[in-house]
Amino acid sequence: MDRHNCCHTFDVAIPTRDLEKTLRRVFRVSSFRPGQEDVVRSVLSRRDTVAIMPTGSGKSLCYQLPGLHLHGTTVVISPLISLMKDQTDKLSELGLDASQLNSALTPREETASLDAIRSRDSEFVLTTPERLASDPDFVSALRRNPIDFIVVDEAHCVSQWGNDFRPAYLALKPVIDRLGHPPIVALTATATGSVVDDIVKALGLRSPHIVNTGIFRSNLKLEVLRTASEDDKRLRLVELLRDLDGTGIVYAATITQVDTICTELNAVDFEVAPYTGRLGRRERQDNQERFMSGDVKAIVATNAFGMGIDKADIRFVIHYAIPGSPESYYQEAGRAGRDGSEARCILLFRLEDRRIQRYFIAGRHRGARTRLSRKGLSAAQLDAKLREEEARRQGDEDKLERMMLYAQSPECRWKFLLQHFGDGGDFTEFACGACDNCLHPPESQIAPPRNGLPSVNA
Repeated sequence: MDRHNCCHTFDVAIPTRDLEKTLRRVFRVSSFRPGQEDVVRSVLSRRDTVAIMPTGSGKSLCYQLPGLHLHGTTVVISPLISLMKDQTDKLSELGLDASQLNSALTPREETASLDAIRSRDSEFVLTTPERLASDPDFVSALRRNPIDFIVVDEAHCVSQWGNDFRPAYLALKPVIDRLGHPPIVALTATATGSVVDDIVKALGLRSPHIVNTGIFRSNLKLEVLRTASEDDKRLRLVELLRDLDGTGIVYAATITQVDTICTELNAVDFEVAPYTGRLGRRERQDNQERFMSGDVKAIVATNAFGMGIDKADIRFVIHYAIPGSPESYYQEAGRAGRDGSEARCILLFRLEDRRIQRYFIAGRHRGARTRLSRKGLSAAQLDAKLREEEARRQGDEDKLERMMLYAQSPECRWKFLLQHFGDGGDFTEFACGACDNCLHPPESQIAPPRNGLPSVNA
């Protein structure tokens, strides 16, 4: 492919049969999944695009396929350094020249990547928002390339109203402008209407085409098990792990909770591994590899684990404590069943768990006045910033209350999530037919306290 003399134009009239031929020949799939062709054609027509597609729906193909048919450079911005090497290797396996630039590279690897970009030898360039926003040499190297389009993955991280907010995303627009503001593809698995508005505004999207395939995944069986005490909850967890097939994730709220759960489960002969930010990088990598290879029944983790984990056959996700929002819950539970086979997503619910999340909310917003007063703002600016901070705090409280409502609702679990995300359409009569509330009356889920939890020292 002659990339040095390419005309940097889009072929907007590629027949469907040609796209499907590429699907079969290169990607080894027979047809598009829902939403994929819509996104691909939007990209090929040089239109800014927002794609809201659930985890496991094939979002990466939405930019890889157009990249195959175009002759310039595709820039992929993602917060997931852990995935970049895998993505780069997969692109190379497809016969595409790909470079990555992030903090995980050695100085020699970084130099080689920059040289390839300067020489216009990279069809795909993968990087983080932090690197792109802070490295003028990198931006200068990119400017030497005819950029077809820019992919912003995990685009919901641009929203200051979300738990996954990354400030570097807000610094992307000036850099994108320096690169000539090529078409942008914003990808996310979860976005309410207000978050989509934030994405459009922060990235400067121009009359974007919105592709929303919906969040519903019929293979995920949603359940809430109400527990009467911590002992009851731990016993329920043991019972679940004995009954569940395959490998899964147990999400805990704190590092201390992770350590306690691992100690107790290992004591009763479950092979589990911890994953928290307190562990060293080598131990985290070793535990992740054991999980990926199926050598453990479960990985017990804080929410530090999961983004970028490319394991399709996760058979269950158990939340040992309630997450802070439906958005977080859907992101984490959605890591199960990416292969399309049935998977269970179970929340062990105790009313008192609300206190942990309220503690986190207070910590995120504590000291706002002191922090902002150090920025040299005028009295009016400081007042405006404090009002914004209070609005965000209240927004976090509201999301937690929505999550509490989910746990206690007698309605179909999926119906609740569909309505929360404003997923288009009228869901008044919707019922998935497979969640706990659809299959059983809610009162049957409430069990009396149990005794007999195996002791750690038993």
